[in-house]
Amino acid sequence: MELLIDDKAINSAVLEAVDSLGLIPKEDAIGRTIDINEFRRKYCGGKSAPWVRLYIFDKFPETDFANGGWVIAPHATSGVKKSIIFEYEASRWIEAHKREIDWSAKI
Repeated sequence: MELLIDDKAINSAVLEAVDSLGLIPKEDAIGRTIDINEFRRKYCGGKSAPWVRLYIFDKFPETDFANGGWVIAPHATSGVKKSIIFEYEASRWIEAHKREIDWSAKI
């Protein structure tokens, strides 16, 4: 038996699921920047900003934009008031490296 489902119903259900799960469509995340506080809350389980800087930015220098990564100014420096994180690239990197990060490490 073949069941036909209207494309509009499928699209509506998918968009509702994406919204309820808090997922960001790729098109919405590309080019979007967030600060370290939003990054740590959304992708680091609420770890503190110093923890993120030490155990992610410092331990993985490839995250630094200067090294081809996705965070500009991992540490505040003269002339740069805060870290700028490219959300799409950061989310993909976290997913790919989540097992390499020592999530139980303490400051």
